[in-house]
Amino acid sequence: TLNIRGFSEQRLLEMVDGDRIQTATEHAGPLSTININNIERIEVIKGASSVLYGTGAMGGVVNFVTKTPAYTTTFKAKGNVGSEFNTVNNLWANFANVSFTTNQWYMALDGSFRTAQNTMTPAGPLLSSQFHDASWGLKAGVKYSANREFKANYQHFGGWDIGIPGGRTFSASVVARYTGISRNQLAGEYIISDLNDNLRQIVFKAYTQNISRDVELVPNSTNKLYPSSLNKTSGLKLTTDWQFTYYHSLTLGAEGWLRDAKTIKLTEKNNADTLLTVTGDLPTPHAKMYDAGVFAHYSWKIQPEKLVLNAGVRLDYIQTANDTAFSPLFKYTVKNNVATDVKNLPRKVLFVASVHEDPAYAAHVNLTFIPVSNQQFTLSLSNSYRAASIEERFKLIELDGPKHVGNPNLKPERGIFSNLGYTFLGGKLRLKADVYANYLNNLITEQRGTYTYIDADGSPTSETAFINVNISRALFMGVEFEGKWIWDKHFSMEANASHVRARDVDKNDFLPLIPPMNGFAAFNYQLERGTGVSVSALWAATQHEIAPGETATPGHVVYNVDIHGGGIALNKTTLQMWAGVNNLFDAAYTDHLSSNRGIVKLEPGRNIYVKIKLAWE
Repeated sequence: TLNIRGFSEQRLLEMVDGDRIQTATEHAGPLSTININNIERIEVIKGASSVLYGTGAMGGVVNFVTKTPAYTTTFKAKGNVGSEFNTVNNLWANFANVSFTTNQWYMALDGSFRTAQNTMTPAGPLLSSQFHDASWGLKAGVKYSANREFKANYQHFGGWDIGIPGGRTFSASVVARYTGISRNQLAGEYIISDLNDNLRQIVFKAYTQNISRDVELVPNSTNKLYPSSLNKTSGLKLTTDWQFTYYHSLTLGAEGWLRDAKTIKLTEKNNADTLLTVTGDLPTPHAKMYDAGVFAHYSWKIQPEKLVLNAGVRLDYIQTANDTAFSPLFKYTVKNNVATDVKNLPRKVLFVASVHEDPAYAAHVNLTFIPVSNQQFTLSLSNSYRAASIEERFKLIELDGPKHVGNPNLKPERGIFSNLGYTFLGGKLRLKADVYANYLNNLITEQRGTYTYIDADGSPTSETAFINVNISRALFMGVEFEGKWIWDKHFSMEANASHVRARDVDKNDFLPLIPPMNGFAAFNYQLERGTGVSVSALWAATQHEIAPGETATPGHVVYNVDIHGGGIALNKTTLQMWAGVNNLFDAAYTDHLSSNRGIVKLEPGRNIYVKIKLAWE
């Protein structure tokens, strides 16, 4: 899962190589569809980012950047292969990467395969936590001239027999798994640089990304459920960078994207007389979400190396449209391998066809003051927004517990964000501290209420359910600290800590899914040839500031040991190895976010891992 300053996935924008990942909110499953061994870096922007990235980036942005070769003066070919083993779930992973480069073009191929069994916790195996997946990708780039370049990127991920642990959502006897999940991403980018003294760059990008998921739920011997979904997001983006003088620069852009979401759920019931009944329903109606926006970002070096002002503004038009959702869609019986349709099927209307329009705007201003060369103060003020997702408007989840229902009439979330930051960069000591306060209107959350639908006879019918609603006001306040002390070229220490409090201002209740005070500390020792050892501790305090219906979680400390080799040269190849132990003392602990989402009750136990990579050039 992801959480930035109390904001979880639905209020964060997640991207791969700058392309949106959009699917059902609440869980970050799509992030598991990225080849971890092909990631070059992970870019994290904390705080409101709607000006540059639009809706969804209310609390921050996380962009996974995959490896891209660099152009070379002569033809070069290089690559690597590797394997990894983890004891906590018998994970066996294999990966490979090869690239070819010249001064005018490059091409890179990567692939991976992983298989894992149930994860072990100090209390025993975490049932339905196995997974199997494979991926491959292709990147290519061509330089037509010194200032014109075209880039293409394709990624495919496929997984099967992926367990869904369920935690409190499913009982231990329930079989829950993805029978199949896939992600396909295709993007093209055309870059024109140095058109004149003022227009420094034009970037035009087109992309499409789809995620499909097929789920199997077997609550007992007579019932089986098969939910499926297909989420496709396609977008266009144009960005221009202008440099008027050394002191003034401007970025202008336009962006549009379309998300298309389709779902269906099949329910099978076996009767004692060998009659099989199959019913089709829609967990959400077929829906589309459009977004078109323009943005501008201005930078002014008021006093170079001392005082810099950055400001931006964005305007968006967002439209969400859905078809009418009936229940059931169809129904038939099967006996002696003969299927018979159920005629004159009574249907209730879950959601009527509708169109929702949400004009939106965002703005920010950042002031950076550098009193001396090694210290910096930053003050940021932002206005940010987020339109309700398709699932938040239209979902209908019926599992073992109460229903969870969307609300078509949700208003967009809007917020005012502020951050005061301080950075110190000394010769051996580096410090960074932030204090922030975020005030939100129309925060979307679940509350117990009454859901009304149109029954088969045409009359309105009401049921008790957890329904998405807008909270009029919410306040998030917190602090973050991180530091690193470099004793000498061999020894260093680093640590961070963060704490956030979030409340429903009107009801004076704590908000759900807020992480406890937590942090990290590590002692690192580096040898001459790149070999190093790290001993670290991840800790979290007790979280008792909980929302109604949540469970408090105790504090914990988890110790890890990591060893990495600097590489052994073997002719034109290099052999590199990593090893370590996660959760060294096999501590039994719960993560507040995972346990209260109903994902898992206990986190993984002791894990010994070994990783080896052979690279050549």
